[in-house]
Amino acid sequence: MSNQRYGYPTLSIVLFWVCLLSQTAAFERQLHHRWKRIHPNIRLHDSLSPFYDDFEDMSMPTSSSKSDQDWFDALKRRQRSIEKVAVESSSSARYLQNWKSANCASTVRLSLDDWIRRMAIENYPLAVCGSASGHIYLADLQQGQALDCIQDIHSAQLHEDDSRYTTTFQNAMNDLYGRYDGGGVIALAIKGDIVASAGREGGVHIATITGEEEDLYKGSRGGIARQTKLSLKREGFLRGLENSSDALITSLAFDASGTLWVGGYDGNLMGYDAEEMDADNRPMLLRQKYPMFETNLNSPILSISINDDIGCGVGCTRGGGIFIFSTDDGQVFATWKPVGKRDEFFRTAIIVQNDPDPESIWSIVCGGSEGSVFQRALNVDILSRSVSDAAPFRDMIEGSTHELPSKLRPNHQGSVLAMASPFPGLLVTGAQDGNVRVWDCSSRGTSPVEAIEEEEEETEAEAQYDDVGASDNRPRCLYAMTGYKVWLGSIFAGKKKLVSDGADNTIIVHSFDGEEDMMLRDDDEEGGFAYE
Repeated sequence: MSNQRYGYPTLSIVLFWVCLLSQTAAFERQLHHRWKRIHPNIRLHDSLSPFYDDFEDMSMPTSSSKSDQDWFDALKRRQRSIEKVAVESSSSARYLQNWKSANCASTVRLSLDDWIRRMAIENYPLAVCGSASGHIYLADLQQGQALDCIQDIHSAQLHEDDSRYTTTFQNAMNDLYGRYDGGGVIALAIKGDIVASAGREGGVHIATITGEEEDLYKGSRGGIARQTKLSLKREGFLRGLENSSDALITSLAFDASGTLWVGGYDGNLMGYDAEEMDADNRPMLLRQKYPMFETNLNSPILSISINDDIGCGVGCTRGGGIFIFSTDDGQVFATWKPVGKRDEFFRTAIIVQNDPDPESIWSIVCGGSEGSVFQRALNVDILSRSVSDAAPFRDMIEGSTHELPSKLRPNHQGSVLAMASPFPGLLVTGAQDGNVRVWDCSSRGTSPVEAIEEEEEETEAEAQYDDVGASDNRPRCLYAMTGYKVWLGSIFAGKKKLVSDGADNTIIVHSFDGEEDMMLRDDDEEGGFAYE
């Protein structure tokens, strides 16, 4: 029975092309080597791309079967797909190496007439910033300009004569910022066209990013081009949280499914559906009387972050340490209370992937109010990509020989307020000591144990995290970026960019894309950042 009846090429045609392509490739390699021996100083095919397309130089023989042409087209698409993956992999490896060696260009990409206190980015270069005056800005960091601003959306400060200036409010500001409360916006998050923000007056405000087509006149001949002008639009407050000091919101984060997670100083963790829009193209979450999910931690929540890859979030509380919750239902299924310095509580936490391979270890890394940083490995199922409810940490597995929680060295000298992970195996931490540190947290980044001098004395309980045996599996600090102020509070880390506040009225961008280095270095007139 002929295979052509079922839409497949004949076996003879397939074998013919396979043999021809393999022979052509072999002949080309022999020709290349022979040329190199005869003309060692002349490069062959110097103008060709790194990938030779075997199909471009051959034409298909005439065939009455359409399936033969389909097969040929599929092979070409597959080849192009492989080439694209190879190019992307090569680029990622180059960016990763630049990260590890601090090979970057550092520039001021935004400067405002206001102190920047919070920043959020979903996709670079579009950013939203919260200021000390309580304003929200929309900015294009590539062009280095503010696109729009909603003024006075939040309170700059609360004063003693304000009824909301309570003992709870004062405790909250002290827990969040210590002696360095710069005022203004407390929390900020962005997903798609929705911007969520929280201030010291309480509650959560929602704004949207809108676009309007406009004519752009260019050139001496009066040419006209169309461009989209982006702006911010006020939408309103989440119901039940409006301007209430009892609902002081400390943290905001979106997950990939469109849920807005809200952490309150009252200990409530809430999830709102932010994916749907109503008939007037306004976010449906403004009409929600109650959150979809709600859990009380019985301790003030100071921060939350989401990891969509394994479907859970991690947060810090003032008295209860670290908690892990499911983004499916908001339920907390694991807690951990590291032992740091005396009276230290944990201010921020993140879930990182330690290696890029599918069987990689995942870990929680948390930073404390006195600069301590700890790591603990999670028990993640490889197939389901979810954390085990019964034994959420690897050291809890019965008969486990996995490493115990570890303490990173050296400590920060101020409260750790921000963390990010641009690549599996890389961690970025920022603190009120004005330093942003880049760590190698991969399992391959281990090194022999070395004594690390610490200025402060550690407690016996704290010292247990340094019992690491013959090899040190803790993340290793690669370098530190210095020159920031105590106001550092937000970090965004992508494959090619590290973006942060903490420099008064400016946003700093460190570019790890070597192709942009020269351009950015020419634009940089501020300086002020060093690498140690």
